[in-house]
Amino acid sequence: MKITETCKEYCIGCGLCHSELKTGMDEDALGFFAPQFGEDSRTEEFLKQVCPVTGLHSDEASEADIWGSRRNTYAGFSTDSGIRKKASSGGVITTLAIYLLESGQVDAVIEVAGCQEEPYRTEGRICRTAEEIIACCGSRYSISAPWMNLRELTEEKLRYAAVGKPCDIAALRNLKNTGEYGNILYLLSFFCAGMPSDRAGRTLLEKMNCNPEQCVSLNYRGNGWPGMVTAVDKSGHTYQMEYSNAWGGILGRDIHPFCRVCFDGIGLAADVACGDGWYLSDRGEVDFSERDGRNVIFPRTETGEEILQAAAEAGRICLEPWEDISQLKVIQNYQYMRRATMRTRLLAYRLFGKRTPHYPGNRLKQLSGLVSFRQKLRIFLGTVKRIMQGRI
Repeated sequence: MKITETCKEYCIGCGLCHSELKTGMDEDALGFFAPQFGEDSRTEEFLKQVCPVTGLHSDEASEADIWGSRRNTYAGFSTDSGIRKKASSGGVITTLAIYLLESGQVDAVIEVAGCQEEPYRTEGRICRTAEEIIACCGSRYSISAPWMNLRELTEEKLRYAAVGKPCDIAALRNLKNTGEYGNILYLLSFFCAGMPSDRAGRTLLEKMNCNPEQCVSLNYRGNGWPGMVTAVDKSGHTYQMEYSNAWGGILGRDIHPFCRVCFDGIGLAADVACGDGWYLSDRGEVDFSERDGRNVIFPRTETGEEILQAAAEAGRICLEPWEDISQLKVIQNYQYMRRATMRTRLLAYRLFGKRTPHYPGNRLKQLSGLVSFRQKLRIFLGTVKRIMQGRI
């Protein structure tokens, strides 16, 4: 089976095929990008080397724990109280991006922000000032294609940092490993639970009683931790919904097909990956009450460790070792269970003749041993049910 068939079915729409191969990109009914792959050998070879669907950078580090290879594990947050409050959690990625820019280590930062015309959509940005980086601060639970016009937007003489979803960063890391984009020096990522469709974004606004056509601003998280989903319309009216209801009831139910079988929601290919470092209650449960934000931070490369330490020494971030790694099983339980049960999910897919991404079998088997048979059976039966109902 040609890799193009699997990549086309699960294309996450990072945009590298369009940027590097000039591949046409259509949008399906949900707003997801669908590539127009040809039959030429160049496309096939490019996909084998770059596309995250091939399993590259999906974690073959059998010696690492479930959280993947990393230099250390930290808890931390931005020392800028404004950024810390505006960000989705602790503001570490935003602050690192600003630090790299202001310390002269990069000339610009590549990331995404809300689209001005349709705020439930996302557009790529090249940020050259701290103010522009802060404008991109916060989570975007919407379709993004950060590398769609990467070749045209970047200049070889300039140095860049790039911020993206784990799949975006994996694709860019894979391309860099072929010798391209040596001037993109730093790769920053965040934990991701899936990319919702445009339909989900519009439904969210409608459930908030905000007309999508009148919406001028949509913040999915931030201005607190976890914060509220907040929309503003042209009349200046504000609409809000609790984040847990927005994700659990709307956005998380309508995500991209690849996200359901993604083995990397934790930025395995990044220099630095950050997620929510939720606090635990006295009963050992996640406490979602409003607090000052905190990140769990994985420096996955020596480069990542170096920029974290430099930013901490410069007083830009507060950084301390995460003492009890076992807490992450509770704090980031979704990521833990997704990785530990991926082998089971893929088994259900294959039982029904569905294509699956190419992941290292030994690693899948190893992580599968971390959960009980009963847990795996529940995941298997749930996946089978959704397949039979046509929801997958």
